[in-house]
Amino acid sequence: MPNALCLLNHSLTDLQVEELKNHWGCRSVIYPPEEISRFWSQVPESDITEDLLKPVLDWLDKCARQNDIVIIQGEFGATFALVSRCLEQGLVPVHSVTRRVAEERKEGEAVYRASVFKHIRFRKYRKIE
Repeated sequence: MPNALCLLNHSLTDLQVEELKNHWGCRSVIYPPEEISRFWSQVPESDITEDLLKPVLDWLDKCARQNDIVIIQGEFGATFALVSRCLEQGLVPVHSVTRRVAEERKEGEAVYRASVFKHIRFRKYRKIE
């Protein structure tokens, strides 16, 4: 049974954890250490290089086994680099498919709009060849 390694800017919801167990066959969810979570939530503006991503790559090398699920969403360049590495190493990178529901309310002359993102499913990242 695979594990799910989670590289997001937030914790998974109960629905997401349930899907990982029931649909993807994951036995557990592994979150990175706090320093990696902080880095991932604010990737520096410099070029995306292996050196820049070294803490995340080292964590994946230490914790991930072939066929493990890796949930990756975040800064686009860093996400692309990590998805590419996961595909090369026999890991299964996925992302959350969501539906955005906009809520709007009016208070006097002010209009407040908020978006709520509802998880639909996880989907594999794939190369198109």
